[in-house]
Amino acid sequence: MGCGGVAAAIAITLSDQGHIVSILDRHRESFDRLPSGKTQVGEIVPVVGDGTLQQSLLKASIQDADVFIALSETDTRNALAAQVANRIFHVPVVVSRIDDLAIQAIYNDQGIVAIGVAALMTELAVDAANK
Repeated sequence: MGCGGVAAAIAITLSDQGHIVSILDRHRESFDRLPSGKTQVGEIVPVVGDGTLQQSLLKASIQDADVFIALSETDTRNALAAQVANRIFHVPVVVSRIDDLAIQAIYNDQGIVAIGVAALMTELAVDAANK
């Protein structure tokens, strides 16, 4: 869910690895980040819709998904979409961008992989400084 720069890069990488990727975003113009060749042959399937709504998730074939990744611009939208994917559709692997560290811990305890930009940047910077 979400087709910003990071989400588009992830979709392209997964597609390069042989996965079929459905990518859901509320704004059609967000799909301009995707290579037209991959969308034309169906390696990446862009779907206009709201990833917090069951109807949109079904349109993006969530019932067939092995992985769901929520990468919209807000923690609340990502958290809600991740819960729907996890609890209603029983997607085996659910990853959600959640920047609030307290909320990350709650979702990680629920079996949702919660990743935050601040925590990742901190870890990478500290690792680099200690080399």
